[in-house]
Formats: sequence, C-alpha cells, structure tokens
Amino acid sequence: MADDTERLKAFSGLLRPVAIGLAIVVAAAFLGKALVDAIRIRHKEQRITVTGSATRRIRSDFIVWEAKVRSRDVVLTVAYKKLAADVPVVVDFLKARGVGDQNIKVHSTVVTELHPTTADGREQPEVTVGYITEQMVQVKSSDIAKVERASREATQLIDRGIYIHSDAPLYMYTKLAELKIQMLAEASKDAHLRAEQIAANTHARLGGLLNAKMGVLQVNPEFSTEVSWDGNNDKTTLDKDVLAIVTASFALN
Repeated sequence: MADDTERLKAFSGLLRPVAIGLAIVVAAAFLGKALVDAIRIRHKEQRITVTGSATRRIRSDFIVWEAKVRSRDVVLTVAYKKLAADVPVVVDFLKARGVGDQNIKVHSTVVTELHPTTADGREQPEVTVGYITEQMVQVKSSDIAKVERASREATQLIDRGIYIHSDAPLYMYTKLAELKIQMLAEASKDAHLRAEQIAANTHARLGGLLNAKMGVLQVNPEFSTEVSWDGNNDKTTLDKDVLAIVTASFALN
C-alpha cells in the first residue's frame, strides 16, 4: 500500500511539469492570437466613401432641324415632278429667312409604292395604286434664332400647296467635352469637402485619396435631375442642366 502511494506521488510529480508546459503553450497560443488581432485592428484600413456633385446650367449653341417634303400621285413621274418643283421652294424659303446655303442639305429622294388591302386587312403587293415621293431637307446651324423662326413658319408653305412635315428642332452643346473636365474637377472638390466635414464631425483625420470613380455626365432638360447608367443627353430643350458625379474614397487616420 505504501509502495502504491509513493508511485502515485512520483507520477503526480512528473505530471505537474507537463501540465504547466501545456498551460504555457495554450497561453502562448491565446496571447499570440490576441497580438495578431491587435495588429490587425491597429493596421486595419479605415476609409470613408463619399459622393460629390457639380451642376451647371448651359444654353445650346447648335441646332439641327429636319423637314420632309412629300408628293403623292397615282403616276410616279407626276409625283416626282411635283416634288422636284416643291423642294427648291422650301430651300428658297429658308434662305429668305437668313439660313445660309452651306447650312442646308437636301437628301436623296425616297419612293414608296402604295398597295391596296383586302377586306380582312391584308396588303396586295402585286397591285400598285399610287406613289409617294419624299425628300428630307436638313438644316444645321449655330444661328439658333434663325432656324427656330424658319421651323415655326414652315407651315406657311402648306398654303402654297406644298406638303411639308416639320420635326421639332434638336438642340446641342458643342463644348460638352471641355465642360465635362471642368465639372468633374468641381465634383471632386465637392467630394473632398464632404469627406473633410464628416471626418471632422467624427473626430478623425482625413488621409489621402484611395480611389475615385467618375460617373457619366448627365445632360437633362432644365430643372430636371434624372440620372441613368449610360448618361442622359437631352436634345429637346434650348437650356439644359448638366450634372457631374464623382464617388471617392479617402483614408481615415
């Protein structure tokens, strides 16, 4: 019995260093993990992402206007002769209102055959009952006022027996590429200012720029703020609102 007690004490003495060693290993492992986590926390990248914008009201500096001159008759040659007589009248009408000859383009003639339909609405292509001849007259100019006037008064030609269909003018801004550079710079400054204000309110110090993404320029009718992924490019209004957006990320120290 005494021998068993002595052996148990000896075994316990051997076990104690092993247990202490294991405890040290486990403690070291936990301490190592804590140290790594502390380093990760200390060196974790902190950033702030903001969106900056810039808006500008612009006025179009170029106009495009198109009108179709049309003639119709059961005989093709008669329809074509009427069209050939009407188009020069339209051109002279434009010149009389100050539109330069170099700003006027007359497109080639388009001929459309007219076919009757059956009682159930099916077209009969084998039968021709008439012809439509048509020519497009296009005006491109930086003198917006003159072209606008001509487009409004073009309906006067109807009283002279000329069939003319006038489209709405298209308004464009030719310096959009230059404007884009200026507005993206303004939007970037706005993004930096917003980031500084947020950082100051959170008692942080704003660091350097990490990345920036410039959005597509949005050109909308005046007083409109619509945004699309591929960008808007309004051509329906003389005055437009341009919107530039920049998304930027800054480091926080």
